[in-house]
Amino acid sequence: MAFHNLLLPGQNATISNETLAVYKFGVNAGIIDPNKYPLESFAQHHRDIFRIAYEDFLALYDDQDEPTSYQEWLVINNYGIMPDTQESLFMKKDIARCLLNCDDYYRKQFLQTVKTGDILISGKSRGGFMGHAALMVTDYWVIEMRGGKNWKRGIENNNRQLSKQDWYRKNKSKWTVVYRCPDKKAAERAALWADRNYFNPHGGQYKSIHVNYKITTDFSCKNPSYSPKMVLQSYYYTSPGMIRDPYKYGAVIVPTSIPAYFMEPYTLQKIGKY
Repeated sequence: MAFHNLLLPGQNATISNETLAVYKFGVNAGIIDPNKYPLESFAQHHRDIFRIAYEDFLALYDDQDEPTSYQEWLVINNYGIMPDTQESLFMKKDIARCLLNCDDYYRKQFLQTVKTGDILISGKSRGGFMGHAALMVTDYWVIEMRGGKNWKRGIENNNRQLSKQDWYRKNKSKWTVVYRCPDKKAAERAALWADRNYFNPHGGQYKSIHVNYKITTDFSCKNPSYSPKMVLQSYYYTSPGMIRDPYKYGAVIVPTSIPAYFMEPYTLQKIGKY
């Protein structure tokens, strides 16, 4: 598709050169499929979501550090696009399938679908990155590092488990994509590890581990931590050879990158989007 054909009549006056340039970069890099993520949608997300999240992200840098550029930050986050489907986490939910009560339709589908070890990736962003991640530790309970307003300085006692109903309710304004490991035993081991290392070492419904929220590049550290790292740790430490070595990258893990860490024959299966 010729790039100038992506512009609709009248868009030249409302879409900045910067927006057009970073969108074109994403298209040329093969990250963006214009048929699935049109320029007008990206321009809205650039204005209402991405720029704000990027400004938050810059708070991670010390004054003497050279900050990551906006273009680099978009690539790190894969433009908020899931790499396996090239679908944006931030596109509006399609209500055509559910007609009268869209929220109820997607909620029921989500609750009936999720299982132990499933990885949940939501478009509801936290902490300077696009999206959020969590893990099903049973067929009913979800574990996450929830983040919050003071994430830049770190947040004490930020880990929690909540029911899948509550988790969906808190994230329903954006898409949640459910991914599943094809190895059921590996998924169960990961869920158990997350529960024992991020909630209660003996199991049970009462939290006895208190983890602070902070984004760092130390993958092995469990306290402080943040959700995407917790999810990958759970599989990395329980199923050797399943996850690409995160130590080689020395960078933070963003939610949209999680599926790319899983190697054959353990490539995550997309179960649905709710």
